[in-house]
Amino acid sequence: MVVSRKPFTTICMKQPLLVIQRNLWMGILMAVLLLTMLGTALGSDSSVQTDSPSVFQPKETQHGFSQYDTPPDHFSDVPSLYDSYSQSPLIPSLDNKPGGVFLGLDFAESFEVKPTTRGGHTHIPVRPTDTFLPHVTSVYLVFTVHEHLSSYQIIGRLFSESETGMDAPQWLDEDIVDLATEDESGFLKFFPPDGVWQPGRYRVEIFVGYIANDVNKLGTMRFTIAPHPAAPAVP
Repeated sequence: MVVSRKPFTTICMKQPLLVIQRNLWMGILMAVLLLTMLGTALGSDSSVQTDSPSVFQPKETQHGFSQYDTPPDHFSDVPSLYDSYSQSPLIPSLDNKPGGVFLGLDFAESFEVKPTTRGGHTHIPVRPTDTFLPHVTSVYLVFTVHEHLSSYQIIGRLFSESETGMDAPQWLDEDIVDLATEDESGFLKFFPPDGVWQPGRYRVEIFVGYIANDVNKLGTMRFTIAPHPAAPAVP
């Protein structure tokens, strides 16, 4: 007995088509409903007031200063917080004996040299003083420094100075010493102008670096050339 399968096949093919049609219609109805709800919401919104500014205008948010049209210039109306920094009592005066890299500085008539454990040399002042007689050929400024990991220069400039401490317009002599990493001391040597010391007061301005300017000036030291001693009276 032969049974025909055509009617069953036809029914199976019709069912997926019905499902697709039903889903399609449901999608169209949902889209129409959403559009209707959106239009209703937009229609119910009140118009935006043009004269009421928003919380932040574009020009107010630049640089993070929302209350200013432009970034505020605090230094135009208010004194800088650092105006009086250079006058702070905690900062050593550049007119005094320098510190910083220096452990000690002394004027002397001469010096001795001793080796150090690091392979360098230590300079020891001989007859340290800040008052010299005119016949000395040169004045030494002997110094010791902290241990350091790189080489650098120490510059000294000699000026003539009146008793009032007025600055001389031009330095009279200059000496520069290169400190290697193993050096823990050194000296600066100053000669008299024109080969003769004139009695009076002299100052040495000390700089650390490879150029002498106000930035790397560390301090000032002074010495005096005394007048020639008076000859004893002949009886």
